[in-house]
Amino acid sequence: MRKTLSCAACLLFLCTILSAQEIIFEHYPQGLDFWVVIPYNTIIFKQAETSARYQLTLQIKNKDKRQVFDQTVNLDIPRRDWLRDTAIPVFLTAVLEPGKYQAAVRIKNLSPGEKIDLKKTLIVQENYTEIGQAYFLASKDGVSFMPSGLASLPLPVQSCEIRQKFSAPVDSIQVWVDDFLSGYTAMPGGYSAELAELVNQGGVKSVRISFFEDNIRYNMEPFWYDRWFSYNFRYSYADQIQQLRYVANQNEWKSIRSVPEEMYPEVIERFWQMHDPSPGTLRNEARESFYQRVVIADERYTIHKRLQGWNSDRGRIYIKYGEPDEVHSEVHPLDLYPYIVWIYYAQNLEFEFADTGGFGQYKLRNKDEEY
Repeated sequence: MRKTLSCAACLLFLCTILSAQEIIFEHYPQGLDFWVVIPYNTIIFKQAETSARYQLTLQIKNKDKRQVFDQTVNLDIPRRDWLRDTAIPVFLTAVLEPGKYQAAVRIKNLSPGEKIDLKKTLIVQENYTEIGQAYFLASKDGVSFMPSGLASLPLPVQSCEIRQKFSAPVDSIQVWVDDFLSGYTAMPGGYSAELAELVNQGGVKSVRISFFEDNIRYNMEPFWYDRWFSYNFRYSYADQIQQLRYVANQNEWKSIRSVPEEMYPEVIERFWQMHDPSPGTLRNEARESFYQRVVIADERYTIHKRLQGWNSDRGRIYIKYGEPDEVHSEVHPLDLYPYIVWIYYAQNLEFEFADTGGFGQYKLRNKDEEY
């Protein structure tokens, strides 16, 4: 009898990593693989320009602050409606000895000059990533991109590929498109499965992968782009520290708010390590949910640049508690301000927001309920 494991439990990052999902590290005998996922919706185009020129630089320093890796990639990203809600993947690889490193990624728009800096700490161990992510990569009009799912693919595509590496002694691999077995590969170290012919026919609902190792079968799905990947592109580390205030307990917040600015990235990573519901696995579901809520709150409740949605009363409550179970509202009540009421049944909470200024900034009226 074969034993089946879900890859939510079996995907171990044996290179200890402190990272957000925009930068993904996997450790193999050939070196350390870096995937930088750039959300297309964060790309800035100059007016009347049909493309944007970006430059991505990855620099890595060891514990002695000596630079051990430096690589730059130039990107020419076209303006395409079908690229919305996708990501532009950039792949780099480096050979590093076991130890602690600081990785710095700079993504710079070469036209307007805006730049985004991401800093991550990583600890490279002797062990390797057993089974890495199954990256779903597509290309159209010569542009390689990572879609958010099968339903969002802009058919027809030129190529549609599952690319994956592993260090585990895998006996065989099966790639299924719906109920059709599209590929079977048993090459050591990794594989690539081209699915464009099947996907371009339309109507494909699922892609899944099965690994077989002795009497164990690993089941997993492809790695899709999700809009919360844009979190670190949207918010400075100072903003991220302030956002943690919503979910940290009193002792945690007392410690977090006292750290110097240069330690913000490390403190943020440490916080999410402590709040990882499935430590040892690739994903941190609590962190993903938090990022999703922050991004959604910002999109829904931002009034203008000085009134960001995540920093509003409704944004704060949404980030802390998620979608309300029931909503009541009155835009033109008699002798009252416009108001909205959110009800959470499981927590037995009810929040009332009122627009006392008349310009859409709803403020929480019953703050005692929150605490």
